[in-house]
Amino acid sequence: MPRARLDNSASPAERGDPDADLLRRNWLAASSVLVLGAGLRLYGLNLPSAWADEITTLVITDPVLTFGQFWQLVIADVHPPLYYLLLRLWSAVFGQSDLATRLPSAIFGILTVTVAFGFKPLPPAGRLALMILIAVSPGAIEYAQEARSYSLLLFLSTIITGACLGFVGNPHNDRAAGSTLVVLTLAGIVASYTHYFGFLLAVAAGAIAMWTGYVRQRRAKAASLALAGIVASFVPWLVYHSHFMSRGAQLAGWIAEFPLAGTASWFLRLWLGEFVPAAALALFSCVIVATPGFRSFARDNPALRVGSSTTALVLCSAAFVSLRTPVLTSRNLIVLLPSLYLLMAALGGYAVTRWRALAAVCLGIELLLIAQSLPSYYSFQTKEQWRESASFVLSQPGCAKGPIQVFGDVANYEYLVGRTRPRLKLVAIAPSSRAGLIEPSDTDCRVMLWAAALSPSDFEQLLSSLGLDRPCFRVTAFYWAFVVTRQENKAGCGREP
Repeated sequence: MPRARLDNSASPAERGDPDADLLRRNWLAASSVLVLGAGLRLYGLNLPSAWADEITTLVITDPVLTFGQFWQLVIADVHPPLYYLLLRLWSAVFGQSDLATRLPSAIFGILTVTVAFGFKPLPPAGRLALMILIAVSPGAIEYAQEARSYSLLLFLSTIITGACLGFVGNPHNDRAAGSTLVVLTLAGIVASYTHYFGFLLAVAAGAIAMWTGYVRQRRAKAASLALAGIVASFVPWLVYHSHFMSRGAQLAGWIAEFPLAGTASWFLRLWLGEFVPAAALALFSCVIVATPGFRSFARDNPALRVGSSTTALVLCSAAFVSLRTPVLTSRNLIVLLPSLYLLMAALGGYAVTRWRALAAVCLGIELLLIAQSLPSYYSFQTKEQWRESASFVLSQPGCAKGPIQVFGDVANYEYLVGRTRPRLKLVAIAPSSRAGLIEPSDTDCRVMLWAAALSPSDFEQLLSSLGLDRPCFRVTAFYWAFVVTRQENKAGCGREP
C-alpha cells in the first residue's frame, strides 16, 4: 500500500507518461532554438560601425535634446514615432553607444523567436519549425543588430500573424477567438505607430479575420470592430504626420529609382539568404503541391490560408500605395517574413506526415542552405565606417577649431565630433563647389575633406568634380568613408595665403 501511494503521488513524467515526455522534449528543443537565436543576434552586435540610417536614429533620439526639438525631428522623418520614443527613453538611461542603442533591437529579435512557439493552431513540430526558421532568418538577424525600428516591427508582425492564425484556427471557440482579436488589435495599433507597413499588415490581418468570421455573425462583428479600432486609432496620426513630413520624404525618394528586380533580390536575401535555398524551396513546394491529398489539406489548413492571404493583401496594398508614393522596399516588406515562414512550416508539416524521414531530411537541408549565408554576414564589411573615419579626424593634430569640409548630411558628422570638438565647424559642400575647399589661414587642421556613405567610385567622381590636385593630398580610405588630408611637405603644396 505505501508503494502504491508513492506511485500515485509521482508526476506524469516520473510515471513514464508519453505525453509528458513529449512535452518535455518539445520545451527542451524550443529552449535550444531560443538559445541559438539569441546567440546569433547578440554575437558581434558592436562590431560594425553605426551606418547612416542608424546615425539618423541617434541624432533624433539624442537625450540632450528638448522634447520639442526631438518632436520636430520625429515629424520631419518618414517613420511613425513609437520606436523613437522608446529609444529616447532607453538612451536617457543607457547612453548612445553603438552597443547600447542596438541592444533593444536584439532584445526584440530574441522575443520574436520566443513568440513563434506560441502559434497554437500549429502542432508542436510546426511551431518548432517556425521557431527555427525565424531563429536563422538572415533578415531577422540583420535587423536585430541595427538601431532602427525594423526589429520591433518584425516582433509585432509575428504577434499579429500569430493572432490572426489563432482567430482563423479556432472557428468554434468564441472565447479563444475573442482573446486573439484583442491581441491582434493592440499589436496592430502598436505596429502602426512603429512603421507604416505595420499598419498595412494589421489591416490585412483584420480583414482576414473579418472575412473568416463572416459565416458566424457574432465573430464577424467582433473582427469588424477590431479592424475599425486599428484604422480609427491610426488615421489621425497619418493625417497629422503628412502635414509635417519633410526630410524623411526627401530621403525616401531613392525608392522610386531603385529597380524592382533589385528589391526582389534584396528581399530574397533577407528571407532565405540567397538563390540556392530559394530554388530548393520552390522545388520542394512543387512536389508537395502535386501530391493528391494536398488540395484537401490546403482547404482545411488555417496556416496556409493566413500565410498566403496576408502576403497577398500586403503586397497588393503596398503596390497600390506605390502608384502615388513609392514605398516598396525589401526592408519594409519584412512584415511578410512571419507569414512566409508560416507557409514554409505548414508545408513542411504536411510533408512530414506523408514522407516522415525523407521530408525531415529535406527540411534539414533547406535550413542548412539558409544558414550557410550567415558566416558571410558576420565576416564581411557591409556598413560604412563612420565611427572609424570620425576617430581618424579627431586624432589629427590641430583639429580643435575651424572648418572642415564634409560631403553629405552635416548632422551625421556633427553628431560624431560635435561634442568632443564644439569649436570645429563642419561645412557641407556640393560636388560643383570648388571654392568650398579653399583653406582658411587660422587653422592647423590638415583635414581638407571628410566624406562618408558613398562608394569608392562615387568618391573618385567627387574628387574629380572638386578639381583636387591629387599629389598634394592624401586619401585615407575606410569602408565607404574617406578622409582627405593635406600633404604640406611636398613641393608646391603649401598652404594658400
